[in-house]
Amino acid sequence: MQRLPESHRTDHFETQGIREHVRIMRTRRIIFCLILGLCTFFSATSDALAQARPSRAALERQIVRAFDREDPRRALLLIDRYLEYWPHDEDMIYNAACGHAILGEREKAADRLLQAVREGFRDFDYMTQDEDLASIRDHDVYLAILEARKKIRDQTPKTPPEDLRKDDSSESETRPPRRVRRDGRGSDEFEAWRTDHQDDYIFETDDAQRLHVASTLPEEAREEMMGMISRQSDFMVEHLFGTVQSDYVFLLVPNRDDCSIFDLDQSTAGWYEHARRMLVTTDIGASLRHEFAHVLHWGHMDRINQRHPMWIQEGLASLFEEYAAGRTGTNFRFLPNERHNVTFDLVTSGDVPSWRQIFGLSPTRFMRAASRFYPITRSIFRFIAGKGRLDVWYENLVTTFPEDPTGVLALERTFDKPIDAIESDWKAWVRGMGRRDNTIARGDASLGIQAESEVDGCRVTMVHEGSGAFEAGMRIDDVIVRLGDISIRSTRELMLAIARRRVGEVVPVRVRRGEEYLVLMITMKPLPAFSN
Repeated sequence: MQRLPESHRTDHFETQGIREHVRIMRTRRIIFCLILGLCTFFSATSDALAQARPSRAALERQIVRAFDREDPRRALLLIDRYLEYWPHDEDMIYNAACGHAILGEREKAADRLLQAVREGFRDFDYMTQDEDLASIRDHDVYLAILEARKKIRDQTPKTPPEDLRKDDSSESETRPPRRVRRDGRGSDEFEAWRTDHQDDYIFETDDAQRLHVASTLPEEAREEMMGMISRQSDFMVEHLFGTVQSDYVFLLVPNRDDCSIFDLDQSTAGWYEHARRMLVTTDIGASLRHEFAHVLHWGHMDRINQRHPMWIQEGLASLFEEYAAGRTGTNFRFLPNERHNVTFDLVTSGDVPSWRQIFGLSPTRFMRAASRFYPITRSIFRFIAGKGRLDVWYENLVTTFPEDPTGVLALERTFDKPIDAIESDWKAWVRGMGRRDNTIARGDASLGIQAESEVDGCRVTMVHEGSGAFEAGMRIDDVIVRLGDISIRSTRELMLAIARRRVGEVVPVRVRRGEEYLVLMITMKPLPAFSN
């Protein structure tokens, strides 16, 4: 299944031999003519106003999840909703064909596949390898498409220049550019949200970062968030991109009631949708740092008319999830996070794919195994940055991209070694770091609370009697915003910060209680050395 669009290849295949059966040939001839008669017809649509539409990126993620959970019926329902707003999306129509084929609904699958071709689907190489279409490989429509594919390609209008197509990437992590779609840019999204929510949010504009911001964050959290963005932007501009993005981007930190609009939950804390120049996140820590890296990277790719492969887009964005910035903000030390152990286990078990395999993956294949490839590619970029060569590597990437879009040549020039030798050095580096403790088990240091993510930290939902938090006076509904010198913006960050502590340590914990802030000195006690 082509769950997310990928670049179309242009290889030519020999047409299959003519079948002898007259009825089948007649049927295919009709379909063949129908395909050729319609493949040159391309109609433009006028999308509804952004506020009337669901988030395209969020809906795509729901569809992918449904397929991953082997629930094609739900996937089809979601695809139907998607096509109400974007009816000419050939990749999503193709996905519908896959869903029907999985369910054994051959005629519906064939109809959708034919429709996808009419709308511009041309990745016939992928189609012939897609196991989701196994049930219709002997169907007349499928066979007719195979016979017609060379002429379809010959009749397809040439792809428009990259600078005309670049505006239709609906999300940085999934979709390459296709049609021109200029509605719903960041400033328009910002004004529309302000019109509908003017009494519920704080609205501000940062001209230096070309950001419009809407949030319900307390003043201290807002200032810290904008300071973090400024430091990260300064680093990425100095070492990678030269300047910030040219278009204004709308950064929205929705309140709890509005999260459902954007399909945000514990597993998906944020996303950046490039076509709308809109970044939405409920986590102003690691998730925001990741998505903001996409903002700057996409801004630069637009300027230089390049579309870097998924391993670079997601690896680079993941790199910025955890870092320690120097006092000036220009020196970053990139830290291991929970992704490191995934990579360590893959490397030490010998199950890690080769770099050449990863670098050659299409967006679809990359995203289908994102739980493996995000950690691996983040680790690759930590390795590059740790050698002090991040800026040199990116300069080499831009220079060599026309010759080698996979990024292999850029790495070889950066390290002056063959790619296999660089990969071997990376594996040794990963093994040398060992596994990191990022969990809290029985007997480990603990605050003695239960908490849930809040817009500016972690809201305490239970304080266990006898715990260090209980003895220090922590209360239900206190919001933890800092533990020691580490900002806490999600339950994930809280768990990682606690996992690094030892039993008996006395740790300053900064909390927000209503509109006031206070610091509690909490003694870390072993879990569960307290009772309810």
